[in-house]
Formats: sequence, structure tokens, C-alpha cells
Amino acid sequence: MISRTIGATLCSLMSIVYCSAEPVRIAHQESFPPYAAVKDGKSEGLAVDIVRAAAAQAGIELAFVPVPLEQLQLTLQDGRAIAYFPAAMTPERRQLFDFTAPLLVTGGALYVRTPNATPENLAALSGKIVVTPRAGPLAAIIQRTAPEIKLVVTTSYEESLARLVAGEADAAALDYQAGAIIAARLYPGQVTLPRTKIDEAPLAIAVRKGKDAELLSRLDRGLAAIRANGTLQEINDRWGAH
Repeated sequence: MISRTIGATLCSLMSIVYCSAEPVRIAHQESFPPYAAVKDGKSEGLAVDIVRAAAAQAGIELAFVPVPLEQLQLTLQDGRAIAYFPAAMTPERRQLFDFTAPLLVTGGALYVRTPNATPENLAALSGKIVVTPRAGPLAAIIQRTAPEIKLVVTTSYEESLARLVAGEADAAALDYQAGAIIAARLYPGQVTLPRTKIDEAPLAIAVRKGKDAELLSRLDRGLAAIRANGTLQEINDRWGAH
């Protein structure tokens, strides 16, 4: 009894990654293909596989916590998770979170109704209505770099695309790959899929600023290991990532 009590006390004083009794809870967006999704009750996706492989190399047991986009950052505040991914490493987010090394690099893109052509850049949408999820990184980027745009924030990719197709917006700013997959699934032939990105952003694992540095360090070592041994390339090849 005494040894168990001492063990529990030590565990509470140490980083969660050292406590084998509890897996590290890490949140991800529940529907964000190809990076993360839930199928038959299990987390899967390009970013999920990268995180799972890096954690295995680092000896970390994970428990994935799928949530809607709007709740991702909230999971770190309410204790449902101590980390979340995939998180775009923007200047605004660096003020609030610490990050691992990048899992992969993606970027934002502009989606318009067919048969309209994709705008060349954000400047081409000056005075126009652009929708993007509030919890995504592109809202802050648009506010910072293209304040002349009439920005309307939404709760999700699905709402953004629905407003676009309904004619309530001139364009939707979404992730280059995820936006294309979701648009093709929900509105086949109704949305012009972009061929270029308006920005590039590395996606990583995020934790609260100044917290869980040891977890980030161990995950970084795991990421370095899967890059070195070819596992990362195998995962990218399996998901058709470039």
C-alpha cells in the first residue's frame, strides 16, 4: 500500500509521459482528411500515422481524442488532452503554443463556385466575401495580410463550403488538400478545386505554451528516428503525399 502511494505521488509530480499507467491523450480533428479522421471508431490518416509512429519510436503510449475543429484548442484547456494535431505553426499560434518539429507541410488555398477560375491570390478578392473556419489558421492570415477582404468566419469546413455553394460567399479559404477532398465529397462538380496555394504552413503537434517540454522533446526524437529509418517516407507513400 505504501509503495503504491509513493508511486502515485511521484507520478503526479513527473511529466505525464513518464507515467506508464496513463497513455498520453492527444486530440485531433475528427474529420480532416487526409490528415486525420475516424473510421469504425478508430483514428486514421496521414498525420495520425506519423504521430503514432513517432510516439512508438519514443516509447510513448497514445490515446487519440477526436473532436470537432472548434474544440481542438479547448481540449488543452479543459483537460481532455495535453496536445493536439495537426496544428499549423503560424505566428499567432506560436504566442500561445509550443510545437514539435513539423509532421508535414501543407498550405491554404482558395475555393470558388464552378465554373469560376481560382483567384490568383488574396489580393484578387479585395472587397469580396471570403469564408473560413474560425478555429483554422487562415482567418488570422487573412486579417493580417488582406484586411480589405470581407472575412466571415464559420464553425467548420462543411459550413464554409455550404455557404460558398449557396452563393453567400465569393470564396472559401481552406487547407489545400483537406478542402479539396471535402469539397469533392460534398459538392462534386460544384466547386473549382485549386491548383496552387496562397501560403504554406508546417503542421505539427501543439501543447500549451511553456508546458510539457519533455513530451515535445521525446516526440521530436521519435520524428527524427522515423525520418532516418524510412518510416516517414513509407507513410507518405502510402497516403500519396508529396
